[in-house]
Amino acid sequence: MQEELIRSFIAIELPPEMVSRLKEFQARFKLPRHTFVKWVSPESIHLTLKFLGNVTMKQVEQLNAMLQTNSREFDQFELRTARTGCFPNEKRVRVFWLGLEGEIPKLMSLHKAIDEGSAKLGFPSENRPYTAHLTLARIKEECSPSQRWEFVELIRDASFEPESIIQVKRVSLMRSKLTPGGAVYTRLAEHHLS
Repeated sequence: MQEELIRSFIAIELPPEMVSRLKEFQARFKLPRHTFVKWVSPESIHLTLKFLGNVTMKQVEQLNAMLQTNSREFDQFELRTARTGCFPNEKRVRVFWLGLEGEIPKLMSLHKAIDEGSAKLGFPSENRPYTAHLTLARIKEECSPSQRWEFVELIRDASFEPESIIQVKRVSLMRSKLTPGGAVYTRLAEHHLS
């Protein structure tokens, strides 16, 4: 019998009050004619630290052991919301995001420890620089250049104010189940920082 594979990632989950604010923020930019924009459900928005892909139950155990060890080595820290932006750029927008600032060096150290720890378990290391952001929306591939530009004009001066504070107290190992309505995330385990 084939072993079940679990699509997983490691993330920092957001507090409920921030989820409510993100819902209100997104609502300001949702237009019925923008069928080419796929908005991320506010309950699903999180700060990804490491995407793992499909993992076995044995790997879940190994990842939890690694996260338990690594989490103890980091103190709790604080992040806050910053400016919005687009990946890769405004001309070819594919993702609309909300940036984060605050104790970024601590976040970068935590990300590096998790990346190195999971690399020892056989997961590929990141080859792109890590950018602290929350994905708010994705633009569909079939979107025309004029539609992309219209969306950019809409969100160009988007400002998430007043800023929200995220107290980073734990790291979560998450499951991502793909459904016709989009990905559904469930926490598999959480590991508290010192």
